[in-house]
Amino acid sequence: MATKSGTGFLLPLALVAAGVFFWPQIEDGASDILGGATGGVELIGEGEHSFLVAASASSQVHRCTPRQSLADGACEELKFIVLDAAKMPFIGRNVSEAWQSGKPGVLTKESNAETQNRKYVCTKSFPRPHGGECDEYPFASTRQGGKGARETEVPSRENRCQGGTINAQQIIRGINDGDDYLVVITNPGQIATGDYQGVDIAIDRGTCG
Repeated sequence: MATKSGTGFLLPLALVAAGVFFWPQIEDGASDILGGATGGVELIGEGEHSFLVAASASSQVHRCTPRQSLADGACEELKFIVLDAAKMPFIGRNVSEAWQSGKPGVLTKESNAETQNRKYVCTKSFPRPHGGECDEYPFASTRQGGKGARETEVPSRENRCQGGTINAQQIIRGINDGDDYLVVITNPGQIATGDYQGVDIAIDRGTCG
């Protein structure tokens, strides 16, 4: 299995195991969100119990075992929103590349911010040349969302899957407005290696949410 750099090249798992990766490219607005200009991702755990997180948030999951964290959907008091790259490879790509550019791994749910945030992200003018939908990270329903979020075109099915997944996990885990949560990506080896070109490449297109 491998993880990707910001340019889409695959990095061997042996290198991933060494720790945190950093990429030189920085998107506009990254420092506004993080208070700094360094991004990266870190692979936590091994095999079926592995998951990807933003390097800026990795210290918050080292206190717990990967297996138990995934089983609980949390590490101590920090709850997880888990996105499965086997179901959402292009959304996984968007989120992981946003982390690489410095976007945060811990988000704060803020439903009332969504209307204002959507004035800046995934507007009607966003190009969708392959008939898909716009995906943004950080999510518009968070305090960190809105202006400066990373946007990309993804399959419509993935967008629906992500919405259902986030809503269901927030209810199950009791994530309310004002609560922080950690975004993690499972099956990181299935993250898309390139932009969406009109074909849904997910290996699992089953039930989401």
